[in-house]
Amino acid sequence: MIRSPVSPLNKALYDRLKHAMTVSVYDHVPAGKKAPYVVLTDTVAQSWNPKTISGAVVTATIKIISEYQGDKEVAELADVAIAAIQQPVLELSEAWQVVLATVDSHSVERFESHREATILFKFTIIDTKE
Repeated sequence: MIRSPVSPLNKALYDRLKHAMTVSVYDHVPAGKKAPYVVLTDTVAQSWNPKTISGAVVTATIKIISEYQGDKEVAELADVAIAAIQQPVLELSEAWQVVLATVDSHSVERFESHREATILFKFTIIDTKE
């Protein structure tokens, strides 16, 4: 991998979620922010180089935080986020192209004060410049 698709992917994820979600979307949660909200967390790129093309397999994690004591709100927000990310295919800048987007895992943790959904997306991205 000569260059990284992390920045263009994170921008596309943020923009897509911002337009689709009915709650705030952050890449950094301001102090004192009241839930519900969505936050982009970890993004990891690993080089992917089959013989004829170059690219990366990227995992990107989002978290959905809800103060609602049941799972309903966090589950509904997770459904909206998953649908928004998977269809239509994300358009990236800087000559990167998403060829596959899947949900690698999805979990909900129950805390005393809130619920937290974690969604791990996996993207196969090719570098159209190489």
